[in-house]
Amino acid sequence: MSSATPVRTGTAVRRRAPRPPGRLRRAGVLVAGAALAVAAVGLQTLGLDQQARMAHLTWTGGVGEEVAASRFSARVKAVQAARVVESTDPSDKVRRATASGIFLIADVGATARREPQKLAPPVLLTEDGKRYTATDKVPSSLGITEPFIQVGWWAERTAVFEIPAAALAGSRIVLAPKNGFMGEALLPEVEIDLGLDDAAAQRLISNAKDVYQLASKK
Repeated sequence: MSSATPVRTGTAVRRRAPRPPGRLRRAGVLVAGAALAVAAVGLQTLGLDQQARMAHLTWTGGVGEEVAASRFSARVKAVQAARVVESTDPSDKVRRATASGIFLIADVGATARREPQKLAPPVLLTEDGKRYTATDKVPSSLGITEPFIQVGWWAERTAVFEIPAAALAGSRIVLAPKNGFMGEALLPEVEIDLGLDDAAAQRLISNAKDVYQLASKK
């Protein structure tokens, strides 16, 4: 909001400030240019810092392998497909979810290497670069994000994704911590190739269960 300039009574006398000598003017231009350059570099650095905070350091592997990242290890033991998922939450309430495409259900395990931590929602990364977060049609209490990942103990849960059937071939599951540690430059993540070429993806779809029963972990 602009502010009005107070009106002063009496006769106003406008005085022009003396112009600096040419050399001083040139020096002022140079200083101003240098300041703008420093500001531009600062903005670029800020942008890079923000990108760095969002970046990850990635460890890769395949289904059945234990993939050790800097502060946690993870594995995908098996994957299945289903058209309907029935889940029972800790209060024994049954929920039934139907996929618009297909559900991919992965048996996921994780363990911490130094400190307990929680994982962020798993992501399915497709061959064309699209990312699908684990579905909210299944209670989060049943997923791998629910437990604290402890040192020396494997937490075994599921990750359920609702995706188009055409997105299965070439897909990978990405697991990462929920939060960064103090002084950590890059968040670690584990990327697990599901080994689904076109033929394997078609077999998975053909063998998809009509109803997959997902029980709670107590």
